[in-house]
Amino acid sequence: MERGRGSLVLFVMLILLGFLLLSMLLRVQRGLLGLILTAILAVLGFYWFKEIRKALEQVGRAREYPLEVSEEDDMISLTAQVPGPESEVSFEVKGNKLLLRGGMGFRRVVK
Repeated sequence: MERGRGSLVLFVMLILLGFLLLSMLLRVQRGLLGLILTAILAVLGFYWFKEIRKALEQVGRAREYPLEVSEEDDMISLTAQVPGPESEVSFEVKGNKLLLRGGMGFRRVVK
């Protein structure tokens, strides 16, 4: 849901940027200054488009899920909160590392 909203925002911003570039090109029909200003506008527009896209991606990854590890004699107990339905949650032991996977692309390595 949140990912779809972010894609929609990016799409709307791209359309607005296109309209802005088109209006600049139509307004300034001739002249070197007009071309320079249009080029600067295009570069700045795409720069900000990329920055906003990065910010929206980081919002989705900003969540921290708690993890609790306890040791008793020969046993290690791990309690973790993992996003997604139970059918999507899995774990895998590789050597001395534990890989947790869950919904929404969640992946965490516990050493």
